[in-house]
Amino acid sequence: MPRLFLTCGDAALCETLRSSFQAQGFVVCGEARNGVQGIKKVMELLPDLVILERGLSPLDGFEVAEVLKLILPDVPLFLVAELHDVETEKEALSHGIDAIFEKDHDFTSLVMNARAVCGLE
Repeated sequence: MPRLFLTCGDAALCETLRSSFQAQGFVVCGEARNGVQGIKKVMELLPDLVILERGLSPLDGFEVAEVLKLILPDVPLFLVAELHDVETEKEALSHGIDAIFEKDHDFTSLVMNARAVCGLE
């Protein structure tokens, strides 16, 4: 089963994501509430996929992605943001993020993309 790591400051978002992914056969191997903690834990746990929230602190999702891509370039990074527009998508891609999804409580597209990236489709 694919191992997933969640880095999100919003506890309710983390809970929703955890439930959505576990229902689809993923193992949530760890979670972090801020970017610095997320980087440390991802380096320890070496997950198959990392989900980042855009609005993290003290490092935001883009900054965390830059660090993770240097350390683990083959691990896919997905971003959950308040708004998914062209500018946010361009910025996300420039920071090494593989896909961006709008924070909307229906994460069907996010989960389906994660399944495909992890070879479950």
